[in-house]
Amino acid sequence: MAASIGNLTKAYISAIDFLDQREIDPKIYDVSRDRAFTDIMKLVSRRKPTSMHSYHNFVNSNVYETGTISAVTSTGLAQIQFTINTASTFPRKNDLVVTSNANNADKQGIIISTPTYGSGTATIVVRSLGGNADPLWATIGDEVGFTSNAYPEKSDAPTNRRYPVTKYFNQTQIFREVDEITDVQKVAAITVDVNGTPHILPYQLIQKAIKLNGDISVQMIAGVQSSTSFSDANPFLSDSSSGLPIQTTGGLNWYVTTYGIDDEAAVLGTFGWTEMDQIVDNWIANKAPQDQMGFMASTVKGYLDRFFKNLNSSGVTSVRMVIDGRTIDFNVDHISYRGFEIDFIHLPILNHPQLFSASLTPDIHGSIFFVPKDQIDTVDNGRAPRMQIRYTPSPFNGTGGYSDGVMKEWRTGALAEVPTNDVAELKTNWYTEQGLECLGVPHFQKFRVV
Repeated sequence: MAASIGNLTKAYISAIDFLDQREIDPKIYDVSRDRAFTDIMKLVSRRKPTSMHSYHNFVNSNVYETGTISAVTSTGLAQIQFTINTASTFPRKNDLVVTSNANNADKQGIIISTPTYGSGTATIVVRSLGGNADPLWATIGDEVGFTSNAYPEKSDAPTNRRYPVTKYFNQTQIFREVDEITDVQKVAAITVDVNGTPHILPYQLIQKAIKLNGDISVQMIAGVQSSTSFSDANPFLSDSSSGLPIQTTGGLNWYVTTYGIDDEAAVLGTFGWTEMDQIVDNWIANKAPQDQMGFMASTVKGYLDRFFKNLNSSGVTSVRMVIDGRTIDFNVDHISYRGFEIDFIHLPILNHPQLFSASLTPDIHGSIFFVPKDQIDTVDNGRAPRMQIRYTPSPFNGTGGYSDGVMKEWRTGALAEVPTNDVAELKTNWYTEQGLECLGVPHFQKFRVV
């Protein structure tokens, strides 16, 4: 540039390329906040290995049943006969009987002969315990319960009942992520720094790790179990190149809508005592534990806040959440109602605008997910956590890379710590195979509010 005459102004200097220094804050600020939104592992901190790519559990059946009267042969007598609809041959001779008929209040009867079983029906003869002074009544639609039994002196053994078990199962899912960078860009300095170094690689690695953990967290909530499994010979879901099957794990929403209680307010956008009673009645009908925690988005939390906090005396308190003996870092609203202790918890991931918005997943965003706070009992007096992550042991051999036993990280390329080929690049891989397991899901409840 040739010399010129005039004042040395800022514009003159700025016109010379790269001569001005630039005032640049070297930090990258986290406005996406994806890491804060997607971390739900504090809620499901239990992990259990699985030796297979699908895992199964069994639950016992109810030891009691009820039936509904579908036909009446005789009524208003000390001995009556009627037919009930029943999915099994549950009623048996010498069972004690109560019914919902108002005329039978404070009365019991006994089945005096072996019932006649039909296809989904049982015809039974019941005699009043009070004799002729206390006749029994039967009307179509009455509910019938078999509450106890009574036998005479020198009685024979009753007819044997067989109680089945119900199997639930889920499967794992392979999650992967990758980062690639060339030799030139790996050493090229940039104007911002991460972890004290002015290079782009640490930033990319952090973003990829956040994305992978987010993918896992989202699937543990909203994942749908695929009909395809790794064992399928002709998979419907398969890789377009290899033809090998792809399987996915079912998340909390899938578990509850498939096996648990799935209900909603009669009028969406409404929450009050009617809805609270509806929720509690659902628990009672399914014999659910009385300590419950409910996870929800901010939208739903707003409906609850406006309801509870507008009451003169709501009994709402702020407490620390404890899950099967572990204190969790959430401040929650707690209420006691009809014998149930309920924690209402705002779960930030359900507010994520790209994952669980009101338009993208309205039923998940607008619902409360209730999970018992206890550990579930086994029939032989053992205990197990209600929710846990199942994972397969790492299939990788050798000492290269890093593994916490659940997730594997390794590097390849000529720029790796131990070069694996002649290509001047660094490739970082992450691999994990995980799935959600929920136990005692008939006690879980999804209740849609909005």
